[in-house]
Amino acid sequence: MYKKNYLSREEYGIWRYIKDNEIIDSELIKQIFPEMPENKKNKILHSLYKKGYINRARKDLYYNPVKLKNFYKLALRVKEGYIGLGSALRCYNLLEYEDFTIFVITKNFRKKIALKGTAYEIQYIPLEKFFCGFGKRDDLHISSIEKTFFDCFLKPRFIGFTDVTKTLYGAKIDWDKFLSFFKLTHNNSLCQRTGYVLELMKKNTGSKIPSFVFEYLLKSIKNPVKLMPLKGKSTFNRKWKVQDNIGKENILSWWH
Repeated sequence: MYKKNYLSREEYGIWRYIKDNEIIDSELIKQIFPEMPENKKNKILHSLYKKGYINRARKDLYYNPVKLKNFYKLALRVKEGYIGLGSALRCYNLLEYEDFTIFVITKNFRKKIALKGTAYEIQYIPLEKFFCGFGKRDDLHISSIEKTFFDCFLKPRFIGFTDVTKTLYGAKIDWDKFLSFFKLTHNNSLCQRTGYVLELMKKNTGSKIPSFVFEYLLKSIKNPVKLMPLKGKSTFNRKWKVQDNIGKENILSWWH
């Protein structure tokens, strides 16, 4: 609910025109009141924020927590990037649940922002040289389905292998495009972990993963690696040299 703090005549004059908007900035005020000086617009918006009518996402960018529905659009307004990981999987209708964290992949910006007045937070994750493989979908920058899964294998701690395998099972993948992102890196452990998980899927669920995918990933096997940076019991897979410290039962729990 809106705060019942007193509004000046000027503040109310603006508020009644902007109160139904999700995202609010000085450009919106300029469209409605083109003659109003810039410093005055910013001052009134700041006052509305201080009085609890709107919340601030960053300097000069506000949102109405009562009306806000398009959290992804706001997240990309706060910082340039693309919707990725679990958030992209939800956009592709592959992930069923809503965990209230919006993942945005950036070049080099890292931050977690809680959206006051809502149940959501935004997590910005820098991928530097892997900042690629995205395009427009529903007026949002979002990773392609192949890049989404590459990012999930690259940063599994943000989503978990259980969700990765479950969503991958129901997805239509261009496997050549999927491998193209691995060819950008010399990350042997990434290839080993990915190959191990994909082979688990193929053997246990019958997933139609082409043999050339495994042939490419197998070329990168070098030193033993952990599936996740966790302590605890594990089993060693000699083929992929992967120390599985999660367990097949957890990775494929949705299948069993």
